[in-house]
Amino acid sequence: MKNLRQYQKLFSRDFCLPSVEAWVRGESTNPKGWTNKKQPFLPYIVTKRSDNTVHFYYDLEGVEWVQNLLIRLAQEDRNFIPTIEKTILDKLTFIRPIYEKEESISLSDLKRFLKELEEGYPWFEAMWWFFQMDDESKVAGLELDNLAKVRDLTDTLCNSSDTVIRKSLFKIYPELGEFSSLLKREEIISGMLPKKEELERRDVGYFFGNNTLINGLDKEKAEKFFEMHFTQNPVKKVRQLNGLPAYRGVVRGFVRRIMGHKQIDNMKEGEILISPMTIPDFIPAIHKAAAIVTDEGGVLCHAAIVAREFGKPTIVGTGIATKQLQDGDIVEVNATAGKVTLICHASIVANRLQKPCIVGTHFATDLFKDGDYVEVDADKGLITLLNKKDVTKKAKVSMSWDTMFK
Repeated sequence: MKNLRQYQKLFSRDFCLPSVEAWVRGESTNPKGWTNKKQPFLPYIVTKRSDNTVHFYYDLEGVEWVQNLLIRLAQEDRNFIPTIEKTILDKLTFIRPIYEKEESISLSDLKRFLKELEEGYPWFEAMWWFFQMDDESKVAGLELDNLAKVRDLTDTLCNSSDTVIRKSLFKIYPELGEFSSLLKREEIISGMLPKKEELERRDVGYFFGNNTLINGLDKEKAEKFFEMHFTQNPVKKVRQLNGLPAYRGVVRGFVRRIMGHKQIDNMKEGEILISPMTIPDFIPAIHKAAAIVTDEGGVLCHAAIVAREFGKPTIVGTGIATKQLQDGDIVEVNATAGKVTLICHASIVANRLQKPCIVGTHFATDLFKDGDYVEVDADKGLITLLNKKDVTKKAKVSMSWDTMFK
């Protein structure tokens, strides 16, 4: 049996399909524009849409090939990095003023925007890898100061470009609603739109790589088609996660997983926002959040920036928060120590079994005895004593669900 190449997930973002196409096709361009060498590891990227977000899997041998080639070319040609700087500035001329506004654009401008965004990706990728090498010693001795300034201009490129595309599609195709984000670029350009049923299938899940879209969530089918294997690192259940503090503070609250746009409206005031990584469209949910925890990111990521802007205790780079935590879990976010701790087993079990549950009363065990007959109103956080076992007496005790947080 042929040994399949291993692909590892490096990013998760709820990007619309045209954004995914631009990213994947752009970075998979062969050759890439800045070299005449051809990438030997294809498909370089395969994406999987599931759980209301898109996961980007990379062939790590392909990543290493790109990184090593960039370093070699930069060492051999002193004009290589300045050429990347100049080309990127040229590529940003049209798209940057648009994505920085994060507003919808016309269909004709959208077609050009998608084209130029995709054509710029091979160059953006080259620049980004210089600052994301798996071994920082590789870039020792290289002059990257000017390139770093150019990189700053693209800090919001991916997220903000997706916002522009998503808003534009929603406005151009109002009859499709949120499913407009599942249109392919070729469908937008040609005007030959698929039936809504096809878009609904894409919304459930798809795989994209080598310029091919496969609907559904059949992982084995996708692996066979792309001749690759999705690496799945086993996740051991733990009660504490570690990450990088982005804004300090200590908060307790209920978990709300925001994997993508569909969950934004589910966010309630005071909940803990858990996400692979925040994007600008998550701002309404971020305003309501008591704290933010992400799988990915560092001190310059979107979550860290908005955390400082809004004063929200935030931990980034936990790696597995979205896998470990579910809606309804109660956690303590210690963004001073960089730790997220599960603090209430009862709420976890109740959430899993969908049993009404009130926690944090502090004195329920002192007040109630075996055999007492009570009414539990978990919507209002009230426990009513209807009849004590040994004395016929009614009493009403209000025990707020958030007592434990005060």
